[in-house]
Amino acid sequence: MVLGQAPPEDGFYAITDIKDSDKKKKEQAETQAAAEESKEPENVDDTYKDDDWFDLDKYKQAAQVAYDFSIGKMKEEGDQTRQNIGKTAFEQRETNKQQQRFSEKDEARDYMQANKAYRF
Repeated sequence: MVLGQAPPEDGFYAITDIKDSDKKKKEQAETQAAAEESKEPENVDDTYKDDDWFDLDKYKQAAQVAYDFSIGKMKEEGDQTRQNIGKTAFEQRETNKQQQRFSEKDEARDYMQANKAYRF
C-alpha cells in the first residue's frame, strides 16, 4: 500500500512499491531481531571458553592475588593507624604532664617573686 493512501475497499486492489523479495527480507530481519531480543544472556564463565589467549582460571587466580594483596595492605594500614593512635595518645598525655609541671613551677616562681616584692 502506498503511504498516505486510504485502504482499498472490497474488490479493489492497491498498488504497492514493495516487492516480494523486499517483504521477505523485512520479515527475516524482524524475526532475527525478535530472536536476538528473546535470547538468554550467556553465562559469564563461558564468555572466553573458546579463546586460546584467555585463561579464566589464571584470571581468577590473579584477581584473588590482587584482592589478597589489597586486604593485606588495608590490614597493615589499620594496624599502623592503631599504633599511631596509641603513640599519639601517650605523647599527648606526656605533653600534658609536662605542661602541668611547667605551669606549677611558673606559679611557684610567681608566688615567690610576689612575696619577695611584698617584703621589700
